[in-house]
Amino acid sequence: MSRAMPVIRKIMPTELPQYRAHLLRLDRGDRHARFTGTLSDEAVERHCAAIDWGRTVLLGAFEDGVLRGAVELCGDRILWPDQAEFGISVESGLQGKGVGSTLVRRILTVARNRGIRHVHMMCLAGNVRMRALARRFGGRLALDSGEVAALFELPPPNQFSLALEALEDGSGAFNSILSGNAILSRLPGVRPERLAA
Repeated sequence: MSRAMPVIRKIMPTELPQYRAHLLRLDRGDRHARFTGTLSDEAVERHCAAIDWGRTVLLGAFEDGVLRGAVELCGDRILWPDQAEFGISVESGLQGKGVGSTLVRRILTVARNRGIRHVHMMCLAGNVRMRALARRFGGRLALDSGEVAALFELPPPNQFSLALEALEDGSGAFNSILSGNAILSRLPGVRPERLAA
């Protein structure tokens, strides 16, 4: 396994099989935590097939070209124009290494830049890591029938938040090319060794 920090970047619709494979690799406890309940392989398949890319943004943590962590932000601009929710999953080998924290910070910036003012996250009451992550980023926690609901209130976007997302998108694409795992590296005329020089 690689010792470097994973490459964090947006997941493209063509990479849905990678996302599905990541969710299916989660062990029983991590899958239970991600979906706040037990979920069969078939249910994971249905979840992935139902993703509406017009209202969903996915960020992934890629280690040696393999998706090992992801955060899924979903909203409905017509019904709830300033609201969205996210779910996060990190495979056991990357837990406790700051990957979850980086994914949450970046997805909140993405949400802010899309004019979303309220982001919701649900987790099981016993999910200490997610509760700590929510608190770290200013989430207000409330207990609801054995689950914890976190609410993040975001300020409007500004030049700094927009520039930060653009910078991180560019950095993710560049690092992906260097690691040989970018869609860009498969385009004609784009050679990773030239970009690294």
